[in-house]
Amino acid sequence: MATSPDGIIAPELKRLRKLLARKRREPIRIIITTDPTRPVRTLTLPRFLPVALLAGLAVLVTVAIVLSFSTWTMSGTIVGLKNRVMAMMQLADSVALPSPGIVQAGMFDKGAPVHLHKPSRGRGHFTIEAANTGEQVEIGFDLGSGDMDEASYRAVRHLFRCRRTGAESPIDPRLIEMLWQLARRTGQKLVLISGFRALPFASPGSYHLRGMAADIRIPGLTALMVRDLARASGARGVGYYPRSQFVHVDVREEPFFWTDLGAGEDGSENEFEGGKDEAAGRSGIIADP
Repeated sequence: MATSPDGIIAPELKRLRKLLARKRREPIRIIITTDPTRPVRTLTLPRFLPVALLAGLAVLVTVAIVLSFSTWTMSGTIVGLKNRVMAMMQLADSVALPSPGIVQAGMFDKGAPVHLHKPSRGRGHFTIEAANTGEQVEIGFDLGSGDMDEASYRAVRHLFRCRRTGAESPIDPRLIEMLWQLARRTGQKLVLISGFRALPFASPGSYHLRGMAADIRIPGLTALMVRDLARASGARGVGYYPRSQFVHVDVREEPFFWTDLGAGEDGSENEFEGGKDEAAGRSGIIADP
């Protein structure tokens, strides 16, 4: 049987109606008319471009938020790790086995320093070695007055000279007395990391600049042991530097004790030696009780 023309046309009309019913997504056209003497320019953009840009912007914002949160979390983790490393170093120092006859960390009560009194007569002797040159000086001084003999005075000035410039400066007798107490109580020579520092390798308020400070080590003792011994011996300023393994001692007026987790190599002129107010604004500085 032959198919009627209506049977062929009806489905085609239905298909055309469906096509016409669909919403055509026209592209975005931007018309540019900058000069009336020139033809109008038309910039055609795909319809999906704004959606893609918004999606990309949302992704960037999300990534930025995730990275910020990760950075904040990581900073807290780093601080926690630094504190754990510090605790581990102190634990290692506390269980280290010193040489026979050497004092041990923790034997001294930090809350009640032991004040030693010099004998009224006699002479004291102890040895200091410069860490950077290997020079050794035997210092002799009067235990009653604290005065050094002329040869010792010249030798101390030269040994404590600035490592950068070679300049010499008078050294506070109270510092020499403090170092003698440390040497006497340990029976060891002292290793001098840094003594006097000249400008510009010392801050204007530095106790090294005034000949009132020394950075030291003591053979056979950990830096933690030297710190505790210095505090027990009455040192007014004591800084513990676990990274470089030395101890700063000075004879300031107002006592202050600290741990510096960020100091660089031996006796760095950037080492912290301020007070409580300055410590509050410095990262890596922990004020000790």
